[in-house]
Amino acid sequence: MFQINTNFIPSSSKTFIVGGTVRDIIIGVQPRDVDIVTLGDPKKLAQDIAANIRGRIVELGKPGMKIFRIVTRKQTYDIAPANGNSIEEDLNKRDFTINAMAMSLDNNNDRQKIIDPHNGIADLNNKTIRMISSANLRTDPIRLLRAYRIGSLLDFTIDRETSRAIKKASSLINTSAEERIKDELIKLFSTPRSRHYILMMNDTGLLTAIFPELSPLKDCSQNSFHQYDAFEHTLKAYGFLEKLLHDPDSLTSEIVSLKTFLPAAKYNAMLKYTILLHDIGKPSARSIDLKGHIHFYSHEKISADMAAKINQRLRLSNLEQNYVDFIIRHHLRPLSLFNAYSKNRLSRKSISRFFLQCGQMTNDLLIHTVADLFGKGINNNTRTFLKFLNYMIKLYTDSFLPKKTNPPLINGDDLIHEFGLKPSPLFSKILQHVEEERFSDNIATRKEAFILVKNFLILHNPS
Repeated sequence: MFQINTNFIPSSSKTFIVGGTVRDIIIGVQPRDVDIVTLGDPKKLAQDIAANIRGRIVELGKPGMKIFRIVTRKQTYDIAPANGNSIEEDLNKRDFTINAMAMSLDNNNDRQKIIDPHNGIADLNNKTIRMISSANLRTDPIRLLRAYRIGSLLDFTIDRETSRAIKKASSLINTSAEERIKDELIKLFSTPRSRHYILMMNDTGLLTAIFPELSPLKDCSQNSFHQYDAFEHTLKAYGFLEKLLHDPDSLTSEIVSLKTFLPAAKYNAMLKYTILLHDIGKPSARSIDLKGHIHFYSHEKISADMAAKINQRLRLSNLEQNYVDFIIRHHLRPLSLFNAYSKNRLSRKSISRFFLQCGQMTNDLLIHTVADLFGKGINNNTRTFLKFLNYMIKLYTDSFLPKKTNPPLINGDDLIHEFGLKPSPLFSKILQHVEEERFSDNIATRKEAFILVKNFLILHNPS
């Protein structure tokens, strides 16, 4: 059992380390946060602890339910009043057995003794998530989602009775604060095995309670480019992306070669969130032509617009919203480039334009497309696509990025002083055009850039 230093916490028969902190100590994991409950005055205890470790106190929550958080460089300590008149009463009101344990901080007793009224240690040994009661889940419905987040984090099984209780209460999840739902989702998506738990969330109805926009994807049949309906395709693509991000060595040798091109790990959760929503516009975009062929024209734009509303609903940051919108709105662009590549019609200029417009999102978008393609279940083009992808990666890393470190050949001041232009939307078009030609190796000097601009102005201002 892992042990933590508690010497700076004043000894008291009324003070206990509780919840996930105790769980982590038992399984030998360094707790990131230390949760402390007191039957006494939490503010006074927080002040004493803060003085001992030179930390600062932040007050959280509503009056009467305040938590006093102490932040240090290494850990965060949350001090809260007990929910009841005894530690056992507090533990009885918690979510799961493995989170309903406590350790006394009384020097007169064994400070490492575990108080375990609901057999949480046994459930830890059996790798089981078991509720204290269905009433406790309903009291705070965010616990419905937390069951899967903790299960995914620890690779634990959800107890059958707990799953049944979640199924009955799934619609209550939307009474939780949006920020809390988002926080649990991001933590779930960050784990390397979340797909398994998302499938279980779907079985209990919790997934579509959170994302009702996913429901129409079920039984939304697709065209000959897909083996699965839109919903199953989404989950297959999600699963492939998860393996690619967390365990690429388990995939084929062609995929393993993509390891060096994967996005930064900090984007894993948002990329998974994005692929979960990337096709939500398909049902409303679905059409059948006179020959019986199924089409989904502009579904990427419809999906992006629908995702924008979900993003606002879950209170994503502006940065997160922009990320999701860009990936979903442009998720077909790499496939368009691939189609041109397959027909030997892909120009360096088209590739340069793609890299310039995607910028730092290039890795994320291309990896998203790999997962999208493999999620279709049709393997005819996958080898050719991987060949195309390696070609794109080589151009990006060997040609585009080195040139990107060099300053542009010309800037807005040049357009003003050399060509007498006034700032306008035309500026960005001209500068973009020059950059595309530079990255396509069609020009390399300022002189060539000036000639290019002159010809551009003649062409676009023939008068």
